[in-house]
Order: sequence, then C-alpha cells, then structure tokens
Amino acid sequence: MGVQFIFDIRKAVAATGYLCELNGGSIDMLKCIKMLYIADRKALVEWHRPITGDTFWSLENGPIVSRIYDLIRGKIGGPEMEIWRAVFNPKEGDTVSVKPGVNPNTKPLSQREKEALEEAYARIQPLSIGEVIDLVHKFPEWKDPGKSSIPIDPRTIFYHENFGESAVKAIEEDLDAFQAAKLALQSV
Repeated sequence: MGVQFIFDIRKAVAATGYLCELNGGSIDMLKCIKMLYIADRKALVEWHRPITGDTFWSLENGPIVSRIYDLIRGKIGGPEMEIWRAVFNPKEGDTVSVKPGVNPNTKPLSQREKEALEEAYARIQPLSIGEVIDLVHKFPEWKDPGKSSIPIDPRTIFYHENFGESAVKAIEEDLDAFQAAKLALQSV
C-alpha cells in the first residue's frame, strides 16, 4: 500500500505565496522548495498529514516537493498550471515571485501550517545556498541520486523519526481515510 498523498493545488499556491509574502513578494527558488519540503515534512511527522500533499523526491541538491518544483519551472500543463500562473510570474532566473497587484490567498492554510512555514522560512532564509544544501543533505531520508532523482517514500521519514511499524500502519490507515473523505468532499 504505502503512504500516498493527494496534491492540493490551493494549498501549494497558498504555501508558496505565503513564503513569497514573508520575503517581500519574491523568493529564491531553491530556498522556497526546501522551505516547503521542511514544512511539509514537519506537518507529516507531527500531524501525520502534509500541508501540500506533494510527493517528495531526492535530487542532487537535496529533497524537494516535486509537483511544486515543476509548477515553478512551468513543466506542468492544464488547470493546475493555470491556477499557478494566476498568482505567480513565469520563472525568471532562480526566483519565484508573485504577480504585481496579486495577493495570494492564504486562507486554505491553517494557523499551524502557517507557523510551520514560518519556522522553515526562519531556518532557511538566512543561509547561503551552499548552507541550505548542506542542511537538507542531513535529512536521513535523502539519498544522493547523482544527476538523477529518486522518490522518497514517506514511510522512511516515519521510520527515521522512530515511528514503529504498527504506528506507521495506523498513520497510513488514518491518512487513507482522511484522503478518501477529502476526495469525497471535492466531488460534491
């Protein structure tokens, strides 16, 4: 079975927009992706639910939230890209920026999700890019893929955080029920 999430474009836009707001409207792409990963990881470990529902991958420069990374780079088409482009400028260099005159809707985020994002921002923003990469390489679930990429199974995060097999199974069952309810609500 394994732990699988349902990507939530509204929360992905809200979380990325919130980080941009914290930084005056734009933010370095690598730092943004790492902040989102750290906040999603914290939510997963502490509340057993990620913020964005994105998938985690190991890249050469550390773990990332994959779909948001692709949205930033304009590598996804369809409705998700349209939602993204309504808020964010096309990628310019290594920067993610909110369109002039647009205020990202952060209402989809709970207070504790905003706090997790603020903590990730405070931890990453003062660091150089090299220091950020060094920091995220220390996450035990990250494996060096060289010039490729490797998916990160969220179960490995739980195991590295000392959750036992029975706890992981209970979390998976709870997540499955939560996500089934979320899907049911989306289809109404």
